[in-house]
Amino acid sequence: MISFFRNIFKSKIGLFLTFCFIGLIAFAFATADVSSSGTFGGVTGSGTAVEVGDSELTTSELSESVNNAFRTEQRQDTTLDIKTFVDGGGFDSVLERLINSFAIADFGKKYGMNAGKRLVDGEIASIPTFQGANGQFSEENFRRALQQQGISEKQLRDDFSRNLLAEQLLTVSGFGAFVPQKLVVPYASLLLEARQGQVAIVPSVAFIDQSPPAPAAVAAFYAANSSRYTIPERRTISYALFDKSRFNDRIKPTEKDVTGFYNLNTARFAASETRNIDQVILPTEAAANALKTTIAGGMSMAEAAQSVGLSAAEVGSITKADFASASSQAVADMAFAATTGNVAGPAQSALGWHIAVVKDITQIPGQTLAQARTEIIAELTRSQIDEALADLTSAMEDEFASGSTLADVAQAEELKIEATPGLLANGQNPDDQNYRPIPEMQLILPVAFSMEEESDPQVIEIIPGQQYAAIKVTQISEAAPPPLAKIKQLVDRDYMMDEGSKKAKLVADEISKAVGEGTALTKAIADSGVKLPNIERVNSTRADLARQSQQGQVPPPLTLMFSMAEGTAKTLRAPQNQGWFVIALDKIEPGDAAARDDLLNATKAQFKQVFGNEYTDQFIRAMREDVGVDKNDDALTAVRNQLLGRTSGGN
Repeated sequence: MISFFRNIFKSKIGLFLTFCFIGLIAFAFATADVSSSGTFGGVTGSGTAVEVGDSELTTSELSESVNNAFRTEQRQDTTLDIKTFVDGGGFDSVLERLINSFAIADFGKKYGMNAGKRLVDGEIASIPTFQGANGQFSEENFRRALQQQGISEKQLRDDFSRNLLAEQLLTVSGFGAFVPQKLVVPYASLLLEARQGQVAIVPSVAFIDQSPPAPAAVAAFYAANSSRYTIPERRTISYALFDKSRFNDRIKPTEKDVTGFYNLNTARFAASETRNIDQVILPTEAAANALKTTIAGGMSMAEAAQSVGLSAAEVGSITKADFASASSQAVADMAFAATTGNVAGPAQSALGWHIAVVKDITQIPGQTLAQARTEIIAELTRSQIDEALADLTSAMEDEFASGSTLADVAQAEELKIEATPGLLANGQNPDDQNYRPIPEMQLILPVAFSMEEESDPQVIEIIPGQQYAAIKVTQISEAAPPPLAKIKQLVDRDYMMDEGSKKAKLVADEISKAVGEGTALTKAIADSGVKLPNIERVNSTRADLARQSQQGQVPPPLTLMFSMAEGTAKTLRAPQNQGWFVIALDKIEPGDAAARDDLLNATKAQFKQVFGNEYTDQFIRAMREDVGVDKNDDALTAVRNQLLGRTSGGN
């Protein structure tokens, strides 16, 4: 099922499911790289934000989901702050997708669909974060992860149940979408459309006044553009690293421990044997006896098995107990009673009837206590160190929960506390571009950025079962622009470039107007009286534009050119205030894809996905109408305001 979601996230359905999973993905699928609730201060209590059918989306669930979505986006864009995220539609987007998730689940339950406990158990067990060193589900890891992230088991199970129901309902909603050929041909032909034009740039630097700018003008510019210089939220983290090596000189198994271990594992140290076995498994006892007779007649096991459409399996060297676990006790008894080279059997297991040939036998002598002592001491040392480390982490967590500080615990356990400078969520120090965080900070930072300044210290796992860190957020610096004096040189430069850009725009607009009235671009530039870089000629198709778009390399003037009318000119701001482009479109050559089956088929496939996604959207809308959605506007406003740090009045 997880592979299904990895694939479906590429579609519009996947976009919906991605946000449905927003609290879960960060927690379970990013291996504990998560944000817990209340990062920005949660809404008191768990009031109802939205009623969806018979279910309720609480204010705390909504606040947590928005926080997690913001943290996920912030890891991609460290300049993002919560206000920009919320005001830019992040809050509404998460809210709508959560409502959709609840509506789908309620609709499914209403009409008899269900995600059973065993199915949810299977999904939880498949999450790597919840697995132990042996790759199996670990109850201890599961409970620890839930506790560290402040997520209840019920919440996790509810998330899985809702999204399993979404999988059952949404995956078929867009199947069978039909696309008329009359619709496909015009759109496919657009990809073959070619455009020819010219691009000139009027650079801002050509109009910069080299005299020092007036301080008042720079200050006004800085005030109006302070968001451009805003440093994202920074956090100062105190931490103490510790690992199992601290117990190397403390853990020494006693003679009683060694003797007790030996006595409890007498079978392990007793004399034994392994056998190198080949076997064939047949469906009936009669077939097994017939094949045994063929082999006894001189044919090799491999040839005999091949003659009846089967193959001989090499079991390899194995003990009797292990062979019994892999087959059955009867099969193991049969194989370990046989002599070398002779065919034995048949004997039955759940897989069928076995016949076997013992290729060789290896006798393993038993070990006395004295002979096994070194091995036992090493194993006991490892297990006792692991136990001591687990006890230490549990004791530290209990101490923190009871009010002990990081300094208290570090002193008691003889740990060294280190402190970071104010770091961004990605580990960068905006005051020192050469700063490099320790490698462990890659796992510390996500947890630290999910904590509040007054939160208790936490113990987090760095290397499973080997290394841990006790951490505390000691200071949170909210996103804010630095003082003007600190970056005055940068602001002076930007101000001068901005002033140059304004003058460059006037020239670019004059050139564009002249070209639109019929003047050649070269003459319009010459008439401007400004020496500009050479004109660049462009000849491209929409297919070229699509390819470059997939690679993220589309020049903005080229994009604009494909939205212009023939014989027109437009101006466009260059990136980073570097100047203004003047784009002149000289000629449009229409395309014709009527004979291009490859292009028609590709376009039809894309339309099917678009149509399918639209069907899915409509299906979700219908489910919402069926179960009913009732928003608590006051509660939603309160959540939004609290995320933004506003009072109830919005100030």
